[in-house]
Amino acid sequence: MPGKLVSRMSKRKCFTISEVDTIKSASQKFHENQIGCMPVLDKNKKVVGILSERDLSRLIYTEKFNLTLPVSELMSKELISCDLNTSVTELMDEMTEKKIRHILIMEDKNLLGIVSIGDVVKHLINKIEEENKNLKDYINSY
Repeated sequence: MPGKLVSRMSKRKCFTISEVDTIKSASQKFHENQIGCMPVLDKNKKVVGILSERDLSRLIYTEKFNLTLPVSELMSKELISCDLNTSVTELMDEMTEKKIRHILIMEDKNLLGIVSIGDVVKHLINKIEEENKNLKDYINSY
């Protein structure tokens, strides 16, 4: 059923950060909430970017690290999103092709949530385990 995973992920709490917040507050939110990515919102609560641990890592590598740097100077501005009808296969294809680990769930330019590569993999593992159980049950019923 297309969109089942995305629909479920859209109901989960989605942590966000403001474009004027600092790198320090972003890294604190990553740590406290054990997450690796956050959508960045402007003053009107519209998504204007996405910030990931990978973005922080790149900043540290370039030796331009400054805890007071605003998130807006570091965030990725190219937004990659899906809608509630996106299938797991489509998510995997997009993540693989673009070499990304998170996709925003959007509807009419409104943020509904975020789906990670971990969510996709866990979904696929659960599906395989369920199919395996059903096959075993079928075989054992004869």
